[in-house]
Amino acid sequence: MKDYTILGRVASGLGITYDKDAGVACSTEIGYTYALTIFQNVYTVIAKFCVVDQDNRKPNDLNLRGLVSAVKKVGSAKANGNVVTITFKTAFTANGRAKNIISSIPEIINWFHMNGYSNCAEETLEPADTRVFIKQGAIHFYTEEVAVQMLTDYTEAQTQAPVIVENYALGTAFALGGVIAGAILIVVIGQLGYISILAGVAMGFMTLTAYQKGAGKLSKIGIAICFVLMVIGVYYANKFDFALTVTQAFHEEGYTNVRMMDSFQVLPELMERGLVDKMNYYAMFAFQCVAALGGALSPLTALLRQNKAASITKILG
Repeated sequence: MKDYTILGRVASGLGITYDKDAGVACSTEIGYTYALTIFQNVYTVIAKFCVVDQDNRKPNDLNLRGLVSAVKKVGSAKANGNVVTITFKTAFTANGRAKNIISSIPEIINWFHMNGYSNCAEETLEPADTRVFIKQGAIHFYTEEVAVQMLTDYTEAQTQAPVIVENYALGTAFALGGVIAGAILIVVIGQLGYISILAGVAMGFMTLTAYQKGAGKLSKIGIAICFVLMVIGVYYANKFDFALTVTQAFHEEGYTNVRMMDSFQVLPELMERGLVDKMNYYAMFAFQCVAALGGALSPLTALLRQNKAASITKILG
């Protein structure tokens, strides 16, 4: 099945190796090995090279300004040791972004070649042919001999590593913190007169990441726990939101002794008497549930993708 993500389009356009599980595409062109991967979200792709100049010095950001100037579709080029990370200028469409990257890669390689930079290995920092080595999601550029040895060492270590057992209790406790923070955000935004899906995204992100931090891993059971907690959190957030509005209404009528918790407790009775619009209350609850659970899908997808990529150790290219 054809991959229509930005990275999938780029890999297809360049005709290079693409490992969907690791989220990395790579190739070697005229002696330069490079890797492409997503950064922060599925819409941003970065390129990585490992190079050294003709005097065996690391590249620096000042010299790399020439690369940015020479390759019009490159947005930035930053050096971290010998590894150069390159970002690309955006475009309005996915095809446009992919084309920017596809057209830039040959120009980047040509710039390195014309300016005396050679492909180098991370372990020696000297010119060498390299392979892309993925270690728990991190990209490295090693010679084939070193990459094979590191893969062997990692495989042996994994056979002796203890199995991580999901701690449901601690994960649930951590997730509650994320739910409470998200619920507070929903109430605050509600009191400002808005309903924002961003509050749902925030609740989803905080709940899921907090659960994984506490539990040690995120399974289907953990996801179910998080979603149940989010529904409960939305229920109380919606009720507190209405209770605050009712309390303000009482105060405006001169009943300044009415507290928010009083309104919270009698809210069902007020709905039965028709003093609070029941349909509006439940409609808001339903909408906020959709916003929270729907908004959680994006951080959930990203988190699962990161977890999968972080578990991968292999040689590419």
